[in-house]
Amino acid sequence: MTPTPRDHITGVILAGGTSSRFGSNKALALYEGRPLIHHAALVLEDLFRQRLLVANHPDPYRFLDWPVVPDRFAGAGPLAGIHAALSAIETPYAFVLGCDMPLVKSALIDFLCGLTGEWDVVVPWPGDRPEPLHALYHRRVLPVIAAALAAGHGKVGRIYAELRVRRVTEAELLAVVPDLTAFRNVNRPGDLPGVAGAGAHP
Repeated sequence: MTPTPRDHITGVILAGGTSSRFGSNKALALYEGRPLIHHAALVLEDLFRQRLLVANHPDPYRFLDWPVVPDRFAGAGPLAGIHAALSAIETPYAFVLGCDMPLVKSALIDFLCGLTGEWDVVVPWPGDRPEPLHALYHRRVLPVIAAALAAGHGKVGRIYAELRVRRVTEAELLAVVPDLTAFRNVNRPGDLPGVAGAGAHP
């Protein structure tokens, strides 16, 4: 059964990275006949009525027909993308997803979206590392993110100590999905079978 769209959350994809380790725009690299970003987009389109793409060069992504905003802090990494998304959304929360995670699962995202409560951030935390680009962020964290970026700190994990963070444990995640492949991302062409170089959109 398709989960019910959550109107208090905007589905966001970050596509502002440089893909330096991949060698070309990995968001457009083909996996099972579709660009990596298209796999992520199809899942979020089933979950969220309001959607947003963060990309500094929107033209390659026009086939998605999503609203696009650029980073406001150029070259500052994923935290700048989260800042741009939270600055633009009209909903209280954004579910933020990296463009290079084609194995995301709607059941897991829907589960995370049900944990909002009074938390500033809801983030999967399998093992000893968070998954900050598969997580929920409330708009009220914007001042904390802006201060970190202004100070030159671009790592997402640095802001968690100042926020109310709901850490979703590996056991909780595995009660929803059979494995943790949803968090597998693509940094190099060989990271997923069948991933080719940058390809044209369908």
